[in-house]
Amino acid sequence: MRKLLFACLFAFCSTLGFAQQEPLVATPTDLFDMSLEDLLSLDLVDKNFYLYGYINSNLQKTFSYPSLNGIETLRRNDPTEWTPVRNFHIYGQGNLSKNIGFLFNLAHNDGLVEVRNAWGNFLVRDAFQIRIGKMYRKFGLYNERLDQVPTFIGIEPPEMLDTDHLFLERTTNFMIHGNFNNGKRSISYALMTDNGEGGPAQKLFALGWDLRYKSFTQSIIVGTSGYSSSINGEKTVSTVGLGAGPPQGGVLPWMAGDNFTIVGLYVEKQLGKFLLQAEFYNSKHNAERDPNNVLILVNNANINQNQRERFLGANASTPNGSLTTADVVTTTSFDVQTWYLRLGYDIQTDVGQFVPYVFLDWMSHPEVIQNKEYGGDDEAGLADDGEFLKPSLGVVYRPIPSVALKLDGSIHSQKFNGKTVTYPEIRFDFSFAFSNIGVEKALKSDN
Repeated sequence: MRKLLFACLFAFCSTLGFAQQEPLVATPTDLFDMSLEDLLSLDLVDKNFYLYGYINSNLQKTFSYPSLNGIETLRRNDPTEWTPVRNFHIYGQGNLSKNIGFLFNLAHNDGLVEVRNAWGNFLVRDAFQIRIGKMYRKFGLYNERLDQVPTFIGIEPPEMLDTDHLFLERTTNFMIHGNFNNGKRSISYALMTDNGEGGPAQKLFALGWDLRYKSFTQSIIVGTSGYSSSINGEKTVSTVGLGAGPPQGGVLPWMAGDNFTIVGLYVEKQLGKFLLQAEFYNSKHNAERDPNNVLILVNNANINQNQRERFLGANASTPNGSLTTADVVTTTSFDVQTWYLRLGYDIQTDVGQFVPYVFLDWMSHPEVIQNKEYGGDDEAGLADDGEFLKPSLGVVYRPIPSVALKLDGSIHSQKFNGKTVTYPEIRFDFSFAFSNIGVEKALKSDN
């Protein structure tokens, strides 16, 4: 049956004129939305090995952040936070043979070096490839390249990829993927699976998918991505225990089990010097709260009244000292939703490229709390109803393609203590990319 489905897919794409060809390479001036490899002009097709990477430094400050003192709303300015080395990534990529390639990504994280990606890719043909290891899943426009800060417009990730409230784990372990390409347009697909967010479990089968269409002549990408934490309805657990901070996936740490499914759409369109990006995702959760963990939140996490009523139901008015596990509402269903719009404009000058941009991000997460120590996010969990809107305005300056200076500001808007409140943030980011291509050229010239 699988062979028949693949044959039908191949035959359908062939009728549209898709042949097995390499996609067109972006021109050097098309710097809106490139990969790090494109930005550094790395020709990886026939190379045995390339070493490259980037470093970035970041500054940010939050003003007038709201907090509650009894019934009174207080405001505070957070200290300016300078991170001299926020990211330091080393990539190694190459080919062991015509049909076998590999990539690894070593990342500096909290003073330690971690293996962010490490995979091998086996090409049977362009339309059917197998990738095994630790890899970023194909999900929307940003997940695979969010670590490549010098390449994209903006500083902050889309809210679904913010590490304080991730919709799902960013990495996966096994991928079947491919593309059908005729030089003018392409259709690509990917099916991905792994152990699941909480690790291996009986009967659990996680599945992610991505399907996208790209027209090189019309400069448009349209696609859909999705994920099921287990396609047979089995529940999984969080990537972290309660008290260990926000999870690295979609299951909150006070859950005894959760099964969720994400479905979304995305589009990217270049219109002359403008680039428009938009995505929408809905994550549907069917979960069981752990009553002991919920009581810990009620007693220690300073949850708001709406969250208290959500966790305790009719028992919300019971004093904390009188609460028992029987007072907790354990079964819950909820939808986490987000969308964004991003617009950038390309200005080429004699001193480099300027890209002013505007963003609009929205998120609704009715289950999350504010306290980050206990798995909250300090954004949606701050709001009375779990919703916030974040417009941003900024500019990217590239004196040369591999160096990016970014400055932007955002305003969070949400309901807090019964009123609509706002608070601003400003950010500055400096990054530069590098590779061993200069060393290779120097060695070749000496020889």
